[in-house]
Amino acid sequence: MDRMKGILMIAALLLMAACSPAEEGDGTRIVSLMPSNTEIIAELGLEDALVGVTTEDDHPESVADDGDLSKLDTFELDEEQLIGLEPTHIVAHEASAGMHRELLDRVAETTGAEVLTVEEARDIEGIYESIRQIGSFFSVEEDAEDVISGIARDLGDLKGQYSDEETRRAFIHISDQPEIYTAGGGTFMDDALSWINVGNAFDDMEGYPAVSAEDIVERNPDVLVSVMGLDDEALGRSVSDTPGLQDMAISDPGNQCNIDPDLLTRPGPRIAEGLRQTAECVYE
Repeated sequence: MDRMKGILMIAALLLMAACSPAEEGDGTRIVSLMPSNTEIIAELGLEDALVGVTTEDDHPESVADDGDLSKLDTFELDEEQLIGLEPTHIVAHEASAGMHRELLDRVAETTGAEVLTVEEARDIEGIYESIRQIGSFFSVEEDAEDVISGIARDLGDLKGQYSDEETRRAFIHISDQPEIYTAGGGTFMDDALSWINVGNAFDDMEGYPAVSAEDIVERNPDVLVSVMGLDDEALGRSVSDTPGLQDMAISDPGNQCNIDPDLLTRPGPRIAEGLRQTAECVYE
């Protein structure tokens, strides 16, 4: 009897495993149309099911280096290429859904693929919701909650570590002159920086406004947080070449935080690492 119970338990475990879309070889074929979604999919243990990602995907390295993965240009999405991948699941994103909606509808009708449009994350809670959406889509809700718990734990540690620091106001450096753009209030980056007690010099402006050098001088931020992807020398040159900024605090290289934009602007599992690097630059 004990032997029969053991056999039944093993059979049940095998059946449960076979039903999980995370298992390679079950026929699940995923196309991800946003790098942050790809990072979430990989974190949920579904990387082996990916058959297509965007040309901008560079993390995890195993995805970026996988020559068998098709790379899709989301600005000029190739319908035939997408159909040829025979996807069972397509993970799209609100930011580009309007541009591709009719194309994705045709691909879904042709291939039978299920399509998920992940909502735009406008704050840290939005990251958690994105992970839950994707976890539910692939029936790995418990794994999604585990990922969320890990991020929340890391962010909580950061918040506790820097909450007593004197708040420093930052200019979020998104683009260079002649059209200087920054992140204002109600944006993902504005909320993210608040977790490490960094204020936003333009938090009274909504979205991603264009600002002038004169605006920056008037706000007189303590630090500059750049997500342009420049090297340190190029960033310093960018600031020094902008009229009016030469005598400001942010002209000092010690007050310039040059952060990997993929860590700080992508609403995905690596946000805590991006904020840790930023906090270390701002306060240490």
